[in-house]
Amino acid sequence: MLRRTVVVPWAIFIFVVVMTVIGIKIYGGGELSRLNGVARIVQQPSALYADLTILYDKPPIYEEAYRTKDVEGISTFQYVIRTYAGKQISITAPREVTTDVSYFFGRLVQDGVWDLVDRPPRGNTSVHYTVYVKQLADFKQGDRTVTFTDPHYWATTAGRQFTIDLRKTNPNDLLKLRSTQLADPHYQQIVDDFRNFGPIAFRAKIAAIRASLMRGTNAK
Repeated sequence: MLRRTVVVPWAIFIFVVVMTVIGIKIYGGGELSRLNGVARIVQQPSALYADLTILYDKPPIYEEAYRTKDVEGISTFQYVIRTYAGKQISITAPREVTTDVSYFFGRLVQDGVWDLVDRPPRGNTSVHYTVYVKQLADFKQGDRTVTFTDPHYWATTAGRQFTIDLRKTNPNDLLKLRSTQLADPHYQQIVDDFRNFGPIAFRAKIAAIRASLMRGTNAK
């Protein structure tokens, strides 16, 4: 017959093991899973990129580039201008924790940047625009590169596109063709968003340098 001094410790040990297993099943199935979910959200990468590049067929300016990014809440943005004479000037904002770029990216989305598509050369075809956006969030990512000319033309006077389905169209109804409006104000809005981005001092410096290079003088 087992002595009391042996039975009691073993009973306590078995009780602790059983309660531990039960606790793991209850707590692990609920609270631990939620804690893991929170940790996953905290650890997920977050990045926003938005660039506008403008190329000119005629001097003096060859290229302008607006580059913005926000990685894990750290925003940076830059403006670069190059001339046909080979002169290049850059204005770069310091890296800092700010909502400037994330707010700007939200504005681009609101103004339809994800709805833009490539457009053929129309209007003033001597200036070429390329918009690039990329978003990384929720362990997913998406990006888009769009090229077009003359955003004012595409925003106001692009006209309409007519389509004919000869399998369905009655020859007597050719004057009643279905049309699609090609004019889209988003092109002008997106370009204006880039042009107007940044603190007043940043935009003032861009305007001064650009005007100086257009006159062919030395920018400072």
